[in-house]
Amino acid sequence: MPNLGPLEIAIIAGIIVLLFGVGRISGLGRELGSSIREFRRGVKEEKEEEGEAATTAQAQTQAPPPPPAAQTQAPPPPQAAPPAAPPPTEPASGDGSGSRNVF
Repeated sequence: MPNLGPLEIAIIAGIIVLLFGVGRISGLGRELGSSIREFRRGVKEEKEEEGEAATTAQAQTQAPPPPPAAQTQAPPPPQAAPPAAPPPTEPASGDGSGSRNVF
């Protein structure tokens, strides 16, 4: 494609104005400008949301959140005592005295 000089660009612009009219071309320019502004605004808002999310995540990792009020720490339920050991049985002694050896 050959290089376009200022004269060729002016001729192409004149043909476009004759085909579409000045009103329609200015409306297209307005629409293009507003769409560019909206795009920039959306990108800016997204960056702000990412920054807020990053600072929130960083704050949450530094300090753990307090426990909810509905879930207060209750003392653990009492555990049942282990069953008592049966009394020691005395070995039957042959003398019938009924004494038992402690040591």
